[in-house]
Amino acid sequence: MKQNLYYTLVLLATLGLGSCAKEFLEKPETTGNSTIETVFSNQAGAEAAIANAYRSALVANIWDGRSLNNGTLSGASGEFSYGESWASMKRFVDAGFTPVAYEGNRAQSTDNFFDNYAAIRKCFLILENIDKVADMDGALKATVKAEMKALVAYRYMCMMIRYGGVPIVTKVLLPSDSLNIPRASLQATLDYAVKLSDEAVTGLPDNWEDKYNGRFTKGAALAIKAKALLYAARPLFNNATPYLPAADPKLICFGTSSAERWNDAAAASEAVVAWAATKGYGIINTGGGVGVPNTKAFEDYGTATSTPSNKEVLLAYRLDEGGSKFFKFYNPTRYSGNERYLTDNYGMLSNFLANYYRADGSDQAWPGQGTGNALPYADYNSKMQAMEPRFKADNYAHGIDSWNNPGDFAWSYSQCSSGQNHEGRGKGAAQSTKYYYRAGARIWFEYPLFRMAEFYLNLAEAYNEAGNANKALQNLNIVHNRAGLPSITETDKDKLRRIIQREWAIEFYNENHRYFDVKHWKLANIGTGIIGGDMREFQFTLVTPGANDRLPANIVNYYDKVVYTAYWQPKMFLEPIPQEEIDKGSVLQNPGY
Repeated sequence: MKQNLYYTLVLLATLGLGSCAKEFLEKPETTGNSTIETVFSNQAGAEAAIANAYRSALVANIWDGRSLNNGTLSGASGEFSYGESWASMKRFVDAGFTPVAYEGNRAQSTDNFFDNYAAIRKCFLILENIDKVADMDGALKATVKAEMKALVAYRYMCMMIRYGGVPIVTKVLLPSDSLNIPRASLQATLDYAVKLSDEAVTGLPDNWEDKYNGRFTKGAALAIKAKALLYAARPLFNNATPYLPAADPKLICFGTSSAERWNDAAAASEAVVAWAATKGYGIINTGGGVGVPNTKAFEDYGTATSTPSNKEVLLAYRLDEGGSKFFKFYNPTRYSGNERYLTDNYGMLSNFLANYYRADGSDQAWPGQGTGNALPYADYNSKMQAMEPRFKADNYAHGIDSWNNPGDFAWSYSQCSSGQNHEGRGKGAAQSTKYYYRAGARIWFEYPLFRMAEFYLNLAEAYNEAGNANKALQNLNIVHNRAGLPSITETDKDKLRRIIQREWAIEFYNENHRYFDVKHWKLANIGTGIIGGDMREFQFTLVTPGANDRLPANIVNYYDKVVYTAYWQPKMFLEPIPQEEIDKGSVLQNPGY
């Protein structure tokens, strides 16, 4: 059952195919090239190429330092403050992404557009050459081909969500092939991702041996289709008119608004849930029955998001230590090797904090905006202690030891980064500890790419939009009750939609969902406090200026303050294609760039 680890990082290291190694698969060479012949001459060489393809393809939804240097998507989605004032995320909050290279770097996006096609090429090279491997049996070769189709489908799903229709590549491009491929329509891009997913499902196993942890299963391939169809059903694409006038509207919307797309999305997620039910996967809920608040919610949710190889995760990407700055943004302890210094300014925005419930399911009453509304630190402390289990599993609050590693000195507040104000900004309402539930000294973690809670919320959203409130509530409460919260009973479609969207925000906090969700929902307030608009943090007053704020006794009061204003324009519903690609004359730019 345990196949949701990122596939064989040990193999990557032992075979020298880490991210800094020269990668033969990027060479545009024909069959018969000695390097390709050598790599596919035996199973060991092929396995190394497969691991390299996984690493390249699955990083699509994760910050990798190439596009969002010194930041994460949480800094772009209104969950977190952006961080350092000199970094690329600050440029995003000031002006959004740009199609033009900045200071010698490539155009900004959340995936680095050209990396998509480099990863896709690696997959097709394997798919087209795996039959050459003399010591690999035919059944495994067929499985590898299905894996490569799944990886290509994953990249096209991710590109569709970011850009709309994109150029479609169906094979290894040779020097004799034209590289000036126009963008396909949104429908054609969706169809291609779904087709590859369907083909992959037929050739993939339900489970792998433990030594192959992290490779695609049928369930993970089904998940690609389910996610693609959900985004196809949401208002940004499922619309008669595009979000801005476009030279070719078919690239960025379907040109119709169809309720049937919600039915398709529901059917695809039902297929994931049905597969999981018979293969040992599912929501982790050990403390309650159907419709009953989970009495072990803190433990179960923490396990689902943090424990390697747990039954709730269908596919994950293992983030190894390896000198990556990534841990600077996730592990707040001074023992992580990447202590967050005062200048880092990473913390949850109080805009986002308001999404969370109290442990009894009611809303928390936070101070209003403005420096004149300071409240005693004791008020902050008591309100934080009353928060729902997911908040405590995912965050630590100022002056309070981390809830998710109780009794561990490394996770005590005195060893976590401070909440002291710097450059007029603090450390937010709280700081993330997600992925580190009972992690102790473990620094690495596994980033969940598909987690079962996603498909229940897919179903809640799709059934509500299709007018089936009972089915929507049934699936919503599977997630909501697991969080230890009483069942939602609202049946009004518009009100229930907002509740479901709130559940998405909480359940998938800091999992790189919200940046895409809020845009594809076309939220009315997206520019006034979510991606754009006034961004707020809690600020803390110390007993004397410069006092040690790692001592709770030195924190006197707190208040809510606007610390920066983020940029929003409708062009940002989708991301820009790099200008160098537009300049070739075959690809149209998304409107507004």
